[in-house]
Amino acid sequence: MSLAAINTCFSGNPLNRADYLRGDPEILGTFLERPDARFVLMVEDKILSDTNGDIYWQPYETCKNLPSITRIFLGLDNQAPRYAFHLEGSSEHWSHVLAPEADGVKFRDGRTLGLKFGHAHPSLGIIAQAKSMLLWHESHKFCAKCGAESQLVKAGYERLCPSCGAHHFPRTDPVVIMLALHGDKALVGRGPDWPENHFSALAGFMEPGESMEEAVARELHEETGLHTTKVKYNASQPWPWPSSLMIGATAWVDDTKLTLDTTEVAEAIWITKDDVRASIEGIHPYRLLPPSFAIAHNLIKTWIEE
Repeated sequence: MSLAAINTCFSGNPLNRADYLRGDPEILGTFLERPDARFVLMVEDKILSDTNGDIYWQPYETCKNLPSITRIFLGLDNQAPRYAFHLEGSSEHWSHVLAPEADGVKFRDGRTLGLKFGHAHPSLGIIAQAKSMLLWHESHKFCAKCGAESQLVKAGYERLCPSCGAHHFPRTDPVVIMLALHGDKALVGRGPDWPENHFSALAGFMEPGESMEEAVARELHEETGLHTTKVKYNASQPWPWPSSLMIGATAWVDDTKLTLDTTEVAEAIWITKDDVRASIEGIHPYRLLPPSFAIAHNLIKTWIEE
């Protein structure tokens, strides 16, 4: 069930995360062997999926001898346990072993899967959880306090340092992404490494000690020189590259004069709703509506439909 007016891709995870089970030592033991247990497999940062983009869940018999780097508990589907395994090796190797191309089964990256659906889908929510968690373990193997190698505990939702006893927890990095408005126009921009003529809403990481609204105002001022007068929260989106939360907002500004920080924004333009509609129809020189799996797509589309 969607809890927001805007239903974003990579949200809508249907699993019961079952925190009460994470401390049970058998959750990564005998629970794995249950006949109703299923496993999502990741190699590098790609997920094993079927031709439709759905997770290609695997039974324990397939997975029990696979060389996994990390194994975590995801939650319960009704009462059936669900897990994620990060496999050693390359996606090319495991595609030949586990994913016969003739059946449309292969390892796909998250953006490809997002494009396949083009809208929120339960598999995308689970993929966001699995991918973010597994990659966090890969980048946080050592204790930030003393440098010793830490251990996975609580079914993957904590790492414990056996040397100094420090506890480390999976992190989510908040990012504000905002559609700035002045009158009947909206501001879109493109980064220095973006393709020519491709535009989107502006975004930036929140900093410690600031609210979402303050982060929106700061980022807009730093990147464009604009002064924000009001901010409205719209919706959020899990973004597993590697583990961010995109906080979508609308911001009203008091002027249209731009002073760009070109290290962050190569180009920015003010657009109308008719510009976006023309871009969707393919009769505008610029691409003004980002891919449907991005929350920027939702922000801009909601604006033109108001």
